[in-house]
Amino acid sequence: MIINKVELINFRNYEKETISFKKGINFIVGTNAQGKTNLLESIYLCALGKTPKPIKEKSLIQFNKDYASILLKFSTIAGNKTINYILNKSTNKIIKINNIPILKLSSLIGELNLVYFSPDELKLVKESPEDRRKFMDISISQYDKVYLNNLLKFERILKQRNAVLKSNISLNTKKEQLNIWNQQFIETATEIILKRINFIKKLQIFAEKIHFFLTKSEKLEIFYNFNSDKDEIKKYFYNAFEKNFIKECELGFTLVGPHRDDLTLLINGLDCKYFCSQGQQRTISLSLKLAIMEIIQNDTGEYPILLLDDVMSELDNNRKKLLLSAVSKYQTLITCTEIPATDEDYYAIKIDNGKATTNF
Repeated sequence: MIINKVELINFRNYEKETISFKKGINFIVGTNAQGKTNLLESIYLCALGKTPKPIKEKSLIQFNKDYASILLKFSTIAGNKTINYILNKSTNKIIKINNIPILKLSSLIGELNLVYFSPDELKLVKESPEDRRKFMDISISQYDKVYLNNLLKFERILKQRNAVLKSNISLNTKKEQLNIWNQQFIETATEIILKRINFIKKLQIFAEKIHFFLTKSEKLEIFYNFNSDKDEIKKYFYNAFEKNFIKECELGFTLVGPHRDDLTLLINGLDCKYFCSQGQQRTISLSLKLAIMEIIQNDTGEYPILLLDDVMSELDNNRKKLLLSAVSKYQTLITCTEIPATDEDYYAIKIDNGKATTNF
């Protein structure tokens, strides 16, 4: 999978700009606040239908303009494709794949697969379980439509189940209504968990190798809080719902399920939440992201696009060279203030106040 060209109109600080990319490493160079991250953001938006940060999409439109447009041209093993993402201040957004509008955002996921890393990704290691669940869900959904559909279905079931728990009805009536949703909940949750278990097994294999390559000394281990027995998972939920019935009614929300799961990350046997330095967090996060590249390639037959935003500034020269060696086989877009020393071939794009040049 290769991005060939991005055409931006009225997007962030890009008034009208066309930027081409090459295979392998693409350095996006410039001083701070010139639009490097904005460029990666436009690609992320076309791939996943949202920005990396929780902001209002219409704020992406230039202040004095009525609309913004991103046209992304890319190549896959299935042929050449386009994604057009159009934002309008007065109407709903329009997303087109090969010039055909899509009706559901889920139709976009998996068209352009990518893996994204920014300084914010450090929270993947030490912050809330929500960040680690999001990491799993985005990763798996890009190559597994069944998982994505089950995830959307589960969100609807969970909303209905929580509505019953919050309702002002008798406990007996509440229990009767919950029985209807519990069966759907358990079936869907079990399918999600089984997919996550399979994903973590693959992630462990690749991430452990990549992390050792980057550190030369540390062993990374990843654990998920379920085993792979389908009947045991279902039994766990049945027992949990019975045990937690009164407490869930008092609280008004569901206490167990895929929406509350977490990963445990260990380095040399120590829990990364408590014992990792910031440098280790960065390397762990990078290892996990690079492992996703291999998992998606195994399942789809081609590597996704790798976006690395401001990753070089916190790495020493040795780790910079190791990282660039590791990513040279993908199409990798790397933002930086200056091009680091490397033995790898690369293509460079300079961004200056929303304008791109290649001969500099």
